[in-house]
Amino acid sequence: MLLNGIFRPIGLVWVGMRHRLIRANRVKLKQVDLPRLGTLWVDDTLSFIGDNCLRTNLLTKLVLEKAVAGAVFEISSDNLSAIETIPFMLPNCNCEHLANVHEPTCIKIYVRKCETQIPPSESEHRPHGWQK
Repeated sequence: MLLNGIFRPIGLVWVGMRHRLIRANRVKLKQVDLPRLGTLWVDDTLSFIGDNCLRTNLLTKLVLEKAVAGAVFEISSDNLSAIETIPFMLPNCNCEHLANVHEPTCIKIYVRKCETQIPPSESEHRPHGWQK
């Protein structure tokens, strides 16, 4: 009983650490050929097949904010309404939209995390309806 009380927390910590080590040492998943960009390595794939809008946008934003500069992501979904706003939220996450690829079963969006901060556009600083 005493040993179980000692080793159980250590085992739980190891499981958490092992998960982080595996994610930190992850190799490139696959190579894709995108129109006008050529061949790119995809660092991570976010599959939202069967998910709705809110989950797709929230998880995408969380992953992109924590990503390292230069990482390329593939976001796939079979629900167009769930991913149609993703290209518009990318500048807020310091990312750039690379391409959309329409496949028979899903739509894939390719995104790259930028190395430098994207300056906000002038229209974002003015309230709606104000003109220069």
